[in-house]
Amino acid sequence: MFDFKFDWCKEMECGIKAMDDQHQILFRIGRDMEQLIMHGCKNATNKELLNIVCELREYTSYHFYTEEDLMTKYHYPMFDKHKASHTEFRASILNINLPLLGQHPEQILPQIKDHLQDFLFNHILIEDQELGRYIKTCVNE
Repeated sequence: MFDFKFDWCKEMECGIKAMDDQHQILFRIGRDMEQLIMHGCKNATNKELLNIVCELREYTSYHFYTEEDLMTKYHYPMFDKHKASHTEFRASILNINLPLLGQHPEQILPQIKDHLQDFLFNHILIEDQELGRYIKTCVNE
């Protein structure tokens, strides 16, 4: 039985609508990867694989821009640390070896999915939760 990891739940919410909405889109990208993996990537075309990686790259950059803009707006004291984790993750997805993914999607796509999963769950449940609490405190003052 395939164990789906990208099911959104209330515990993932940080209470900032823009961030929560964008996190859900990143989860949808993860589910799209899970669907390909569930079928062994047998019918995955190079175009599908490229599209999913490009969508991940583009949407991650957009999401990080949104978060960094919020951190700047509210003078978040942990900005540098939070941005560093964004920079590190962004670099890792920009370094995905696309030719290798096209040759061995059944091996490489699960690695990408696991990396996204690890980052999102750790980042959302720790760093983004802290950011959400901070922003809500600023807004309520």
